[in-house]
Amino acid sequence: MRKISKLRRGDRLFAYALLIPTVIYLACVFVYPIVQSLFWSFLHYDLLDGSPKHFVGFGNYAQILVSGQFWYSLWNAIWFTLFTCSVELVLGFFCALLLNQTFPGRTFFRASIIIPWALLTMVNGLLWDYMLQPGTNGGALQIVLHALHLLPHNSNPVWLATITGTVFWAGIADIWKMTPFMTLLILAGLQSLPGELYEASMLDGAGFWKKVRYVTIPHVMPAVIVAVVLRVMGAFRVYDILTEFTGSDTTSVTYLTFDNAFRYFYLGKASAMAWLSTLFIIALIIYYIRILKKNMDEA
Repeated sequence: MRKISKLRRGDRLFAYALLIPTVIYLACVFVYPIVQSLFWSFLHYDLLDGSPKHFVGFGNYAQILVSGQFWYSLWNAIWFTLFTCSVELVLGFFCALLLNQTFPGRTFFRASIIIPWALLTMVNGLLWDYMLQPGTNGGALQIVLHALHLLPHNSNPVWLATITGTVFWAGIADIWKMTPFMTLLILAGLQSLPGELYEASMLDGAGFWKKVRYVTIPHVMPAVIVAVVLRVMGAFRVYDILTEFTGSDTTSVTYLTFDNAFRYFYLGKASAMAWLSTLFIIALIIYYIRILKKNMDEA
């Protein structure tokens, strides 16, 4: 028994030793930057004004919270997140339902749907920026709409002329790219749904919508929640598509944080802004999950 106990103890020590490199890596790459940014958020830390960094308490947070620019960029980020995640969830759900059916060419369509998602976000932004260019000989969108007579012949709208327009079309570009991601996660949940449940619901006389409401939605809800959490975090941090469309830091709070950190070198203020953004992301995730669970309970 003593030999077995010593052996098991040695195995445990060996297992702990194997974890040490991973723990060190996580501490250096994740824990240290997080703790450092939290510490910096309470400092006046400006690399350009020449003053030494010093403790200001919640001064950076107070300065940010009274800034109209911050609230405007935050509203744009929230609007962008709610718009894109809602549309991606609805489209992704119905695309997953379709791809879960048996029809000729299903494997081809399942493989094809990941093409937009596989594109680099910057390439996606360049593609949509080209499509939205003004001028009758410019953007592909205007050419198509003129050809279909959906736009008057002398009409020449500038889609990206305003911040609202820029955020909206950036949302459309994000929906085009990220809906396949939502589809694949929900499709994975559908694949684990037992066929007996559908057969039992059919015996009870349930139609298509009742099967979706009472069988499909409750079963795929865990996959939906995971997908929504991942997408809310991704959408709220949107940066690269907006970089292609405009150079304005009012389009997104992430853009504003980047400008404060790496263009103006207000490291203390940028750290505080990043922590405030994190709190808003958590609030958005909780809000989204509560709505989904409420809908699930009502279903």
